[in-house]
Amino acid sequence: MKGSDVKVAPVIAIVICFAFVSLGDIVSLKTKAKFPSLAVAIVAYLIAIWCGMPKTYPDVSGLAGVGGLLFPVFVAGLATSILPISIVKNWKFIIIGCIAVLAGFLCTVVVGGLFYDPREMFAAAMTTCGSGLTGGLIVLDRLKGTGLTEMVTIPLLLACTIDAIGQPVGSLITRKYAGKLIASDAYLTDKIVDHSDGGKLNKWGAPFNSSENPSPRFCAWIPPKYETEAVAFLQLIVVTALAMWLGGITGLGWSIVLILLGFGGTFIGLFRMNMLDRTQTGGFVMAAIYALLFQMLNDMTLQEIMAKIVPLLLVILLSGVGLVLGGMLGAKVFGFDPWLGASATIGLFYLFPGVRNVINEVARSLSRNEEERLYLVEKISPSCIIAASMGSKFCLLAGVLLMPLIIR
Repeated sequence: MKGSDVKVAPVIAIVICFAFVSLGDIVSLKTKAKFPSLAVAIVAYLIAIWCGMPKTYPDVSGLAGVGGLLFPVFVAGLATSILPISIVKNWKFIIIGCIAVLAGFLCTVVVGGLFYDPREMFAAAMTTCGSGLTGGLIVLDRLKGTGLTEMVTIPLLLACTIDAIGQPVGSLITRKYAGKLIASDAYLTDKIVDHSDGGKLNKWGAPFNSSENPSPRFCAWIPPKYETEAVAFLQLIVVTALAMWLGGITGLGWSIVLILLGFGGTFIGLFRMNMLDRTQTGGFVMAAIYALLFQMLNDMTLQEIMAKIVPLLLVILLSGVGLVLGGMLGAKVFGFDPWLGASATIGLFYLFPGVRNVINEVARSLSRNEEERLYLVEKISPSCIIAASMGSKFCLLAGVLLMPLIIR
Protein backbone atom coordinates (compact mmCIF):
# COMPACT_ATOMS: atom_id res chain seq x y z
CA MET A 1 0.00 0.00 0.00
CA LYS A 2 1.29 3.41 -0.95
CA GLY A 3 1.86 6.00 1.78
CA SER A 4 -0.64 8.36 0.15
CA ASP A 5 -3.37 5.69 0.42
CA VAL A 6 -3.02 5.17 4.16
CA LYS A 7 -6.23 5.93 6.08
CA VAL A 8 -5.68 8.27 8.99
CA ALA A 9 -7.94 9.47 11.77
CA PRO A 10 -9.14 13.08 11.46
CA VAL A 11 -7.69 14.05 14.84
CA ILE A 12 -4.24 12.74 13.89
CA ALA A 13 -4.50 14.54 10.56
CA ILE A 14 -5.33 17.81 12.33
CA VAL A 15 -2.35 17.36 14.64
CA ILE A 16 -0.01 16.79 11.70
CA CYS A 17 -1.29 19.84 9.78
CA PHE A 18 -1.00 22.10 12.81
CA ALA A 19 2.49 20.73 13.47
CA PHE A 20 3.66 22.04 10.09
CA VAL A 21 1.99 25.41 10.70
CA SER A 22 3.51 25.64 14.19
CA LEU A 23 6.96 24.75 12.87
CA GLY A 24 6.71 27.63 10.42
CA ASP A 25 5.70 30.06 13.17
CA ILE A 26 8.54 28.99 15.47
CA VAL A 27 11.21 29.27 12.79
CA SER A 28 9.84 32.64 11.69
CA LEU A 29 9.98 33.97 15.24
CA LYS A 30 13.45 32.57 15.87
CA THR A 31 14.84 34.14 12.70
CA LYS A 32 12.92 37.44 13.03
CA ALA A 33 10.93 36.61 9.87
CA LYS A 34 14.04 36.07 7.71
CA PHE A 35 12.42 32.69 7.02
CA PRO A 36 8.66 33.42 6.86
CA SER A 37 6.22 30.99 8.43
CA LEU A 38 4.47 30.01 5.20
CA ALA A 39 7.69 29.26 3.32
CA VAL A 40 9.01 27.06 6.16
CA ALA A 41 5.72 25.16 6.49
CA ILE A 42 5.52 24.56 2.73
CA VAL A 43 9.12 23.32 2.43
CA ALA A 44 8.68 21.03 5.42
CA TYR A 45 5.43 19.62 4.01
CA LEU A 46 6.93 18.98 0.57
CA ILE A 47 9.94 17.21 2.05
CA ALA A 48 7.64 15.08 4.22
CA ILE A 49 5.39 13.92 1.36
CA TRP A 50 8.38 13.31 -0.91
CA CYS A 51 9.79 11.10 1.83
CA GLY A 52 6.58 9.05 1.93
CA MET A 53 4.25 10.82 4.36
CA PRO A 54 0.58 10.32 3.43
CA LYS A 55 -0.89 13.10 1.31
CA THR A 56 -4.34 12.64 2.81
CA TYR A 57 -3.82 14.73 5.95
CA PRO A 58 -5.16 18.08 4.61
CA ASP A 59 -8.32 16.38 3.29
CA VAL A 60 -8.95 13.96 6.17
CA SER A 61 -8.45 16.72 8.74
CA GLY A 62 -11.16 18.78 7.06
CA LEU A 63 -8.88 21.82 7.25
CA ALA A 64 -8.37 22.13 3.48
CA GLY A 65 -12.12 22.33 2.91
CA VAL A 66 -12.51 24.85 5.72
CA GLY A 67 -9.60 26.85 4.25
CA GLY A 68 -11.44 27.12 0.96
CA LEU A 69 -14.51 28.44 2.78
CA LEU A 70 -12.61 30.86 5.02
CA PHE A 71 -10.25 32.36 2.45
CA PRO A 72 -12.86 34.98 1.42
CA VAL A 73 -13.27 35.82 5.13
CA PHE A 74 -9.51 36.36 5.29
CA VAL A 75 -9.77 38.77 2.33
CA ALA A 76 -12.61 40.60 4.11
CA GLY A 77 -10.39 41.01 7.16
CA LEU A 78 -7.56 42.30 4.97
CA ALA A 79 -9.86 45.00 3.58
CA THR A 80 -10.27 46.43 7.11
CA SER A 81 -6.56 46.78 7.81
CA ILE A 82 -5.96 50.45 7.03
CA LEU A 83 -7.37 53.71 8.40
CA PRO A 84 -9.33 55.85 5.90
CA ILE A 85 -7.52 58.96 7.18
CA SER A 86 -4.17 57.34 6.40
CA ILE A 87 -5.28 56.83 2.82
CA VAL A 88 -6.20 60.50 2.52
CA LYS A 89 -3.05 61.90 4.14
CA ASN A 90 -0.69 59.66 2.20
CA TRP A 91 -2.46 59.79 -1.15
CA LYS A 92 0.77 60.44 -3.01
CA PHE A 93 2.14 57.09 -1.89
CA ILE A 94 -1.05 55.40 -3.00
CA ILE A 95 -0.33 56.66 -6.51
CA ILE A 96 3.34 55.67 -6.16
CA GLY A 97 2.25 52.17 -5.17
CA CYS A 98 -0.08 51.96 -8.18
CA ILE A 99 2.69 53.18 -10.52
CA ALA A 100 4.98 50.48 -9.13
CA VAL A 101 2.32 47.79 -9.63
CA LEU A 102 1.84 48.86 -13.26
CA ALA A 103 5.61 48.82 -13.80
CA GLY A 104 5.89 45.39 -12.18
CA PHE A 105 3.09 44.03 -14.35
CA LEU A 106 4.50 45.53 -17.55
CA CYS A 107 8.00 44.20 -16.91
CA THR A 108 6.72 40.73 -16.05
CA VAL A 109 3.99 40.29 -18.65
CA VAL A 110 5.58 42.15 -21.59
CA VAL A 111 9.20 41.05 -21.17
CA GLY A 112 8.43 37.67 -19.62
CA GLY A 113 5.75 37.09 -22.24
CA LEU A 114 8.45 37.13 -24.92
CA PHE A 115 9.78 33.86 -23.51
CA TYR A 116 6.77 32.21 -21.82
CA ASP A 117 2.98 32.15 -22.07
CA PRO A 118 1.74 35.69 -21.26
CA ARG A 119 -1.15 34.18 -19.29
CA GLU A 120 1.30 32.41 -17.02
CA MET A 121 3.31 35.61 -16.62
CA PHE A 122 0.12 37.53 -15.76
CA ALA A 123 -0.75 34.95 -13.10
CA ALA A 124 2.78 35.26 -11.69
CA ALA A 125 2.66 39.08 -11.63
CA MET A 126 -0.71 38.95 -9.90
CA THR A 127 1.02 37.00 -7.14
CA THR A 128 4.22 39.04 -6.78
CA CYS A 129 2.42 42.40 -6.90
CA GLY A 130 -0.78 41.31 -5.13
CA SER A 131 0.58 40.58 -1.63
CA GLY A 132 1.76 37.05 -2.39
CA LEU A 133 -0.62 34.61 -0.72
CA THR A 134 -3.81 36.63 -1.34
CA GLY A 135 -3.15 37.38 -4.99
CA GLY A 136 -1.80 33.87 -5.54
CA LEU A 137 -4.89 32.11 -4.22
CA ILE A 138 -7.22 34.35 -6.23
CA VAL A 139 -5.36 33.66 -9.47
CA LEU A 140 -5.02 29.93 -8.66
CA ASP A 141 -8.80 29.74 -8.29
CA ARG A 142 -9.14 31.33 -11.74
CA LEU A 143 -6.59 29.00 -13.34
CA LYS A 144 -8.30 25.90 -11.97
CA GLY A 145 -11.73 27.22 -12.96
CA THR A 146 -10.61 27.63 -16.57
CA GLY A 147 -8.85 24.26 -16.70
CA LEU A 148 -5.33 25.76 -16.97
CA THR A 149 -3.95 23.56 -14.21
CA GLU A 150 -0.58 23.31 -15.96
CA MET A 151 0.00 26.98 -15.08
CA VAL A 152 -0.52 26.74 -11.31
CA THR A 153 3.06 25.81 -10.39
CA ILE A 154 4.68 29.26 -10.65
CA PRO A 155 1.99 31.30 -8.83
CA LEU A 156 1.74 28.57 -6.19
CA LEU A 157 5.49 28.58 -5.58
CA LEU A 158 5.57 32.38 -5.56
CA ALA A 159 2.72 32.57 -3.06
CA CYS A 160 4.69 30.31 -0.74
CA THR A 161 8.17 31.82 -1.12
CA ILE A 162 7.96 35.48 -2.15
CA ASP A 163 8.13 36.64 1.49
CA ALA A 164 11.43 34.85 2.04
CA ILE A 165 12.86 36.27 -1.19
CA GLY A 166 11.50 39.80 -0.85
CA GLN A 167 12.46 40.66 2.72
CA PRO A 168 16.26 40.46 2.27
CA VAL A 169 15.95 42.60 -0.89
CA GLY A 170 13.70 45.05 0.92
CA SER A 171 16.15 45.25 3.80
CA LEU A 172 19.00 46.22 1.46
CA ILE A 173 16.95 48.95 -0.24
CA THR A 174 15.56 50.30 3.04
CA ARG A 175 19.09 50.42 4.45
CA LYS A 176 20.08 52.63 1.54
CA TYR A 177 17.44 55.24 2.39
CA ALA A 178 17.94 54.94 6.15
CA GLY A 179 21.69 55.41 5.65
CA LYS A 180 21.08 58.72 3.88
CA LEU A 181 18.93 59.93 6.79
CA ILE A 182 21.59 58.90 9.29
CA ALA A 183 24.42 60.51 7.31
CA SER A 184 22.57 63.84 7.39
CA ASP A 185 21.65 63.58 11.10
CA ALA A 186 18.04 64.05 10.01
CA TYR A 187 16.61 63.02 13.36
CA LEU A 188 18.05 66.22 14.90
CA THR A 189 16.38 68.63 12.46
CA ASP A 190 13.43 66.85 10.81
CA LYS A 191 10.55 66.58 13.28
CA ILE A 192 7.70 64.19 12.57
CA VAL A 193 4.42 66.06 12.03
CA ASP A 194 1.58 65.18 14.40
CA HIS A 195 -1.61 64.52 12.39
CA SER A 196 -3.93 63.88 15.32
CA ASP A 197 -7.44 65.37 15.18
CA GLY A 198 -7.36 66.86 18.64
CA GLY A 199 -8.88 63.86 20.42
CA LYS A 200 -12.47 64.09 19.10
CA LEU A 201 -14.45 61.17 20.54
CA ASN A 202 -17.47 59.25 19.31
CA LYS A 203 -20.49 58.54 21.53
CA TRP A 204 -18.84 55.34 22.80
CA GLY A 205 -15.81 57.31 23.98
CA ALA A 206 -13.42 56.13 21.24
CA PRO A 207 -11.40 58.63 19.15
CA PHE A 208 -12.33 59.09 15.51
CA ASN A 209 -9.60 57.96 13.08
CA SER A 210 -8.54 55.26 15.54
CA SER A 211 -8.58 51.47 15.43
CA GLU A 212 -11.81 51.51 17.50
CA ASN A 213 -13.48 54.06 15.20
CA PRO A 214 -11.65 54.13 11.85
CA SER A 215 -14.18 56.44 10.25
CA PRO A 216 -13.25 60.14 10.35
CA ARG A 217 -16.89 61.26 10.67
CA PHE A 218 -19.23 58.31 11.39
CA CYS A 219 -19.60 56.64 14.77
CA ALA A 220 -19.05 52.88 15.00
CA TRP A 221 -22.40 51.16 14.51
CA ILE A 222 -21.98 48.47 17.14
CA PRO A 223 -21.29 49.44 20.77
CA PRO A 224 -17.92 48.05 21.89
CA LYS A 225 -19.46 45.91 24.64
CA TYR A 226 -21.57 44.05 22.07
CA GLU A 227 -18.82 43.47 19.53
CA THR A 228 -17.78 40.09 20.85
CA GLU A 229 -15.63 37.63 18.90
CA ALA A 230 -18.79 35.96 17.54
CA VAL A 231 -20.35 39.27 16.47
CA ALA A 232 -17.14 40.34 14.74
CA PHE A 233 -16.98 37.02 12.88
CA LEU A 234 -20.66 37.37 11.93
CA GLN A 235 -19.90 40.80 10.43
CA LEU A 236 -17.19 39.29 8.23
CA ILE A 237 -19.37 36.34 7.22
CA VAL A 238 -22.28 38.61 6.29
CA VAL A 239 -20.15 40.96 4.18
CA THR A 240 -18.52 37.93 2.52
CA ALA A 241 -21.92 36.44 1.62
CA LEU A 242 -23.06 39.84 0.33
CA ALA A 243 -19.93 40.09 -1.82
CA MET A 244 -20.53 36.60 -3.23
CA TRP A 245 -24.08 37.57 -4.18
CA LEU A 246 -23.22 40.98 -5.62
CA GLY A 247 -20.17 39.59 -7.41
CA GLY A 248 -22.37 37.00 -9.07
CA ILE A 249 -25.11 39.32 -10.27
CA THR A 250 -22.74 42.07 -11.41
CA GLY A 251 -20.16 39.79 -13.01
CA LEU A 252 -17.34 41.52 -11.12
CA GLY A 253 -16.53 38.48 -8.99
CA TRP A 254 -16.60 38.21 -5.20
CA SER A 255 -13.03 39.37 -4.53
CA ILE A 256 -13.25 42.87 -6.03
CA VAL A 257 -16.68 43.46 -4.47
CA LEU A 258 -15.45 42.22 -1.09
CA ILE A 259 -12.48 44.60 -1.06
CA LEU A 260 -14.72 47.54 -1.98
CA LEU A 261 -17.26 46.59 0.70
CA GLY A 262 -14.47 46.30 3.27
CA PHE A 263 -13.18 49.78 2.44
CA GLY A 264 -16.68 51.25 2.42
CA GLY A 265 -17.70 49.52 5.63
CA THR A 266 -14.64 50.86 7.43
CA PHE A 267 -15.37 54.41 6.25
CA ILE A 268 -19.02 54.45 7.31
CA GLY A 269 -18.41 52.88 10.73
CA LEU A 270 -19.66 49.34 10.08
CA PHE A 271 -16.23 47.83 10.72
CA ARG A 272 -13.49 48.57 13.18
CA MET A 273 -9.86 48.04 12.25
CA ASN A 274 -8.42 44.53 11.73
CA MET A 275 -11.71 42.70 12.10
CA LEU A 276 -10.23 39.23 11.68
CA ASP A 277 -7.94 39.79 14.68
CA ARG A 278 -10.99 40.77 16.74
CA THR A 279 -12.60 37.38 16.09
CA GLN A 280 -9.69 35.62 17.84
CA THR A 281 -9.77 33.07 14.98
CA GLY A 282 -6.89 34.44 12.92
CA GLY A 283 -4.57 31.56 13.84
CA PHE A 284 -7.13 28.92 12.92
CA VAL A 285 -8.10 30.67 9.69
CA MET A 286 -4.45 30.86 8.61
CA ALA A 287 -3.88 27.20 9.55
CA ALA A 288 -6.85 26.21 7.41
CA ILE A 289 -5.53 28.27 4.48
CA TYR A 290 -2.11 26.63 4.92
CA ALA A 291 -3.83 23.23 4.75
CA LEU A 292 -5.55 24.34 1.54
CA LEU A 293 -2.10 25.11 0.11
CA PHE A 294 -0.80 21.74 1.32
CA GLN A 295 -3.61 20.10 -0.63
CA MET A 296 -2.63 22.05 -3.76
CA LEU A 297 0.97 20.93 -3.34
CA ASN A 298 0.17 17.21 -3.09
CA ASP A 299 0.77 16.52 -6.78
CA MET A 300 3.82 18.74 -7.10
CA THR A 301 7.10 16.93 -7.60
CA LEU A 302 10.70 18.08 -7.30
CA GLN A 303 11.03 17.57 -11.05
CA GLU A 304 8.13 19.98 -11.69
CA ILE A 305 9.72 22.61 -9.47
CA MET A 306 13.09 22.25 -11.18
CA ALA A 307 11.40 22.52 -14.57
CA LYS A 308 9.89 25.87 -13.55
CA ILE A 309 12.93 27.28 -11.76
CA VAL A 310 14.10 29.44 -14.69
CA PRO A 311 10.72 31.15 -15.34
CA LEU A 312 10.27 31.47 -11.57
CA LEU A 313 13.55 33.35 -11.17
CA LEU A 314 12.78 35.45 -14.25
CA VAL A 315 9.43 36.51 -12.77
CA ILE A 316 11.04 37.46 -9.46
CA LEU A 317 13.72 39.49 -11.26
CA LEU A 318 11.30 41.27 -13.60
CA SER A 319 8.70 41.98 -10.92
CA GLY A 320 11.35 43.24 -8.51
CA VAL A 321 12.92 45.52 -11.10
CA GLY A 322 9.51 46.87 -12.10
CA LEU A 323 8.45 47.56 -8.51
CA VAL A 324 11.71 49.29 -7.61
CA LEU A 325 11.91 51.41 -10.78
CA GLY A 326 8.20 52.25 -10.56
CA GLY A 327 8.62 53.32 -6.94
CA MET A 328 11.65 55.45 -7.77
CA LEU A 329 9.87 57.08 -10.71
CA GLY A 330 6.74 57.81 -8.66
CA ALA A 331 8.79 59.25 -5.79
CA LYS A 332 10.70 61.47 -8.22
CA VAL A 333 7.45 62.78 -9.71
CA PHE A 334 6.14 63.79 -6.26
CA GLY A 335 9.42 65.19 -4.99
CA PHE A 336 10.41 62.40 -2.60
CA ASP A 337 13.74 60.64 -2.35
CA PRO A 338 13.76 57.85 -4.98
CA TRP A 339 15.14 55.40 -2.41
CA LEU A 340 12.13 56.06 -0.18
CA GLY A 341 9.89 55.23 -3.13
CA ALA A 342 11.83 52.01 -3.76
CA SER A 343 11.72 51.09 -0.06
CA ALA A 344 7.96 51.60 -0.05
CA THR A 345 7.11 49.65 -3.21
CA ILE A 346 9.41 46.66 -2.76
CA GLY A 347 7.18 45.97 0.25
CA LEU A 348 4.61 44.65 -2.23
CA PHE A 349 6.77 41.53 -2.31
CA TYR A 350 6.21 40.72 1.35
CA LEU A 351 3.50 43.02 2.77
CA PHE A 352 2.53 42.29 6.44
CA PRO A 353 4.11 41.69 8.83
CA GLY A 354 7.17 41.83 6.59
CA VAL A 355 6.98 45.59 5.96
CA ARG A 356 7.04 46.36 9.68
CA ASN A 357 9.67 43.68 10.35
CA VAL A 358 12.07 45.04 7.73
CA ILE A 359 11.73 48.65 8.90
CA ASN A 360 12.13 47.71 12.57
CA GLU A 361 15.18 45.55 11.89
CA VAL A 362 16.86 48.22 9.72
CA ALA A 363 16.17 50.98 12.26
CA ARG A 364 17.45 48.86 15.14
CA SER A 365 20.62 47.80 13.36
CA LEU A 366 21.60 51.21 11.92
CA SER A 367 20.48 53.75 14.54
CA ARG A 368 23.02 55.24 16.92
CA ASN A 369 20.58 55.83 19.78
CA GLU A 370 16.95 55.25 20.76
CA GLU A 371 15.79 58.68 19.55
CA GLU A 372 17.21 58.04 16.10
CA ARG A 373 15.71 54.55 15.99
CA LEU A 374 12.23 55.90 16.73
CA TYR A 375 12.72 58.66 14.16
CA LEU A 376 13.67 56.16 11.45
CA VAL A 377 10.64 53.97 12.19
CA GLU A 378 8.24 56.94 12.20
CA LYS A 379 9.80 58.49 9.10
CA ILE A 380 9.83 55.38 6.93
CA SER A 381 6.80 53.37 8.12
CA PRO A 382 3.77 55.41 6.90
CA SER A 383 4.88 55.67 3.26
CA CYS A 384 5.93 52.00 3.11
CA ILE A 385 2.74 50.70 4.73
CA ILE A 386 0.45 52.83 2.56
CA ALA A 387 2.26 52.10 -0.71
CA ALA A 388 2.41 48.36 -0.07
CA SER A 389 -1.13 48.07 1.32
CA MET A 390 -2.91 50.18 -1.27
CA GLY A 391 -0.66 49.09 -4.12
CA SER A 392 -1.46 45.44 -3.45
CA LYS A 393 -5.19 46.20 -3.25
CA PHE A 394 -4.99 48.11 -6.55
CA CYS A 395 -3.27 45.05 -8.01
CA LEU A 396 -6.04 42.76 -6.75
CA LEU A 397 -8.78 45.04 -8.07
CA ALA A 398 -7.18 45.52 -11.48
CA GLY A 399 -6.11 41.90 -11.69
CA VAL A 400 -9.57 40.53 -10.95
CA LEU A 401 -11.05 42.79 -13.63
CA LEU A 402 -8.44 41.76 -16.22
CA MET A 403 -8.33 38.05 -15.42
CA PRO A 404 -11.42 37.09 -17.44
CA LEU A 405 -9.92 38.84 -20.48
CA ILE A 406 -6.41 37.35 -20.18
CA ILE A 407 -6.79 33.98 -18.47
CA ARG A 408 -9.40 32.03 -20.44
